[in-house]
Amino acid sequence: MLLGKDGVIVDTVEGMPAAKAGIGPGMKVIGVNGRKFSNDALRDALKQGNTSALPLELLIENNDFFHTYKLDYHGGEKYPHLVRIESTPDVLADILKAK
Repeated sequence: MLLGKDGVIVDTVEGMPAAKAGIGPGMKVIGVNGRKFSNDALRDALKQGNTSALPLELLIENNDFFHTYKLDYHGGEKYPHLVRIESTPDVLADILKAK
C-alpha cells in the first residue's frame, strides 16, 4: 500500500493484504492500532507487527463512512525499488545513456 503524507491511499498492490481486505486508492487512513494516523504511528505499528501475532488495525475513511480493517501483515516497512535482472537486456541503461 502506498500512502501520501496525509494518509490518503495512492495505490495498493493486487494480491497483498490491503487490497485483499478491500482497501483502495482514494481512501484515507485516519487511525493506526487505536492511534491517530501519523507517519510515526504507522512506522511504530509496522515495527511492532514484526514481533507480534496481532493484526495491523487501520481505521479508514471512505467518503462519509469509517471502517476498521484488520490486516494480517507482519512484514515491516517496504519501499519499492528496481532490481537488475542479469539475464535480460539492460533497457534502463540504454534509456539513460547520454546522447
